[in-house]
Amino acid sequence: MNILLTSVGRRGYIVDYFKQASEDAKIHVCNSVFTVAFRKADFSFIAPKIYENDYIDCLVDYCKIHKIDAIMSLFDIDLVVLGSSEKRFEEIGVNLIHAPLKTLKICNDKWLTYKFSQEINIATPKTYISMEDALKEIESKRVYYPLIIKPRFGMGSIGLYTVNNREELHVLYNKCKNEVFNSYLKYESTDFKEESVLIQEFKKSKEYGLDIINDLNGKYVTVIPKEKVEMRSGETDLGLTVDNARFIDLAKKISQATKHKGIMSVDILADETGTLNLLEMNCRISGHYPVAHCAGVNYPKQLIEWLDKEDTNLENFKYKRDVYVTKELLPVVWE
Repeated sequence: MNILLTSVGRRGYIVDYFKQASEDAKIHVCNSVFTVAFRKADFSFIAPKIYENDYIDCLVDYCKIHKIDAIMSLFDIDLVVLGSSEKRFEEIGVNLIHAPLKTLKICNDKWLTYKFSQEINIATPKTYISMEDALKEIESKRVYYPLIIKPRFGMGSIGLYTVNNREELHVLYNKCKNEVFNSYLKYESTDFKEESVLIQEFKKSKEYGLDIINDLNGKYVTVIPKEKVEMRSGETDLGLTVDNARFIDLAKKISQATKHKGIMSVDILADETGTLNLLEMNCRISGHYPVAHCAGVNYPKQLIEWLDKEDTNLENFKYKRDVYVTKELLPVVWE
């Protein structure tokens, strides 16, 4: 079996997880620049940037030559690009491990995520797509400072700010917009220049990262929740595994609506009333997945078994509760 991880970036540990899960599977990786993950994979190559015209052609040709069975991306923007060309991969027998294109667009667009939450009746922080709408709500006392400023198509911590008054709102709103159009976020934001920044209600809460697992037919399997104890650059830096009982109903509702294959990363805020609020979704292995993996979950192993036409093995999703997991920086010598 041959699995290709696209936009692998620095996530060498994901390559390790897949290689440890199977002695037979060969792990291929690609990225637009060389990264340390290349050294861990069985095969690697430099791909065009995901918005270049020859990106999909390059991947299709590689898949044909190397008999790739499945592709997973580790980068949100890449998922939509791949999903838009799914038929080309299906024609050569390659299984894209993601979600329907409509779901991928909802995940990438935080305004659509907000509307999605409302449509399926899941609590979510109040969100505004224009300064005018937000100011009206503030003046009507339907929302209060502090508020969150963030890019509509954001990732990590780019352009993310907390504002405490009207002056900060105006200054940081414009700063966020400038950061969007001076970063890779500009590609998806170009068609929404005047609606590229969101203003969101701040909720005092605990934040959780859920891994919602579906099988390759889009059927719900389980959910693994982690409390996000400490964050760094938009990723979970210290996480804590918790019992999943209170999250199951929510996870099933999201699973049935998204119809994703494999793993869906979902960020949840549990506010002071105990209500679970949907914040964001990403149809990929997330920055908080290692917390679950280190506590006993083995999603890569289950994915490989599914690709081998094996049934779901719930042993792959057993994990220890109350386990703290943190990340470390590991120096690497280039030779």
